[in-house]
Amino acid sequence: MADDLSRRATRVHARDHWPADRQAGTVTLAFDDRHRRRMMMADDAGGAFLLDLPRAVALDDGDGLELPDGTYLRVVAADEDLAEVHCHGMEHFGRVAWHLGNRHLPVQVVGETVRIRRDHVIEDMLRGLGAHVHAIRAPFQPEGGAYAGHGSAQGHSHEHGHSHDHGHSHDHGHSHG
Repeated sequence: MADDLSRRATRVHARDHWPADRQAGTVTLAFDDRHRRRMMMADDAGGAFLLDLPRAVALDDGDGLELPDGTYLRVVAADEDLAEVHCHGMEHFGRVAWHLGNRHLPVQVVGETVRIRRDHVIEDMLRGLGAHVHAIRAPFQPEGGAYAGHGSAQGHSHEHGHSHDHGHSHDHGHSHG
């Protein structure tokens, strides 16, 4: 991939806070590839661009990467090999969640299930706790943690498709670090 420094994504806009009619393409990334600051990348059509953010950001499915010409690349969370964990009631769910949290594993809560990355040791432990574990392929969007901000906007600049100089703040009294 040739270094095309003229095609740089320097701002991230949270899902639903960028003009979808200005979408110039998509970039599909696995979870581990969605937390970056600066790196050469290729969009899904093979076009090179430089991700060049002021700080590392956890990109979420649907976020928009703003390009210099005012167009955007939509971030797509790639399907990954995951384990979906089914529990028997809330007490069991709490016990399973405690064991996963005790191991500092990233988890995604989907309804009454928990999704984790495939790991046969952890899956065996969960089965030993009485959980049902099923292999699936799906995007991985783990919880951001207690200090990650709110909702899917974690780590984002909260830019809403308009300039910063518009008379009010978007910092909401907390940080997204």
